[in-house]
Amino acid sequence: MTNSRNKGASFESEIANLLTNDLGLKNNIRRILEQTREKHLPDLRLGRWNIECKRYGSGAEPLEAWWKQVQDATNQNNGIPALVYKFDRRPIKVRVPIGAINPMLHINSPFIADLLWEDFIFLLKELYQEDIDFQNE
Repeated sequence: MTNSRNKGASFESEIANLLTNDLGLKNNIRRILEQTREKHLPDLRLGRWNIECKRYGSGAEPLEAWWKQVQDATNQNNGIPALVYKFDRRPIKVRVPIGAINPMLHINSPFIADLLWEDFIFLLKELYQEDIDFQNE
């Protein structure tokens, strides 16, 4: 039987490494270890981005509670929520507010978009260079 805490920590580390490599960061993204004790902390941060990571065996759509969890963490610091999720035999996807894709829309809009990992990286590089630069400081 798989230990879900270890599985979650492993996926968080995998996503931290992917972000570091795919964005060419000088400073590694690190897991926020206090998030296991503090309720309203995300798993990872990149500038203003609060990132929650979920790895699950079966399924295709993330649970609404997962999105609520990252929104609650984001409401604590006025950041931007992102839910990174993966199911077995499916690609990594990232749920973001629609306003993160189109700056003309409000970031706190209730509307969301699910992106493939490569699309999320493209979004960060094109629209959120200041968050990448902040991580590199």
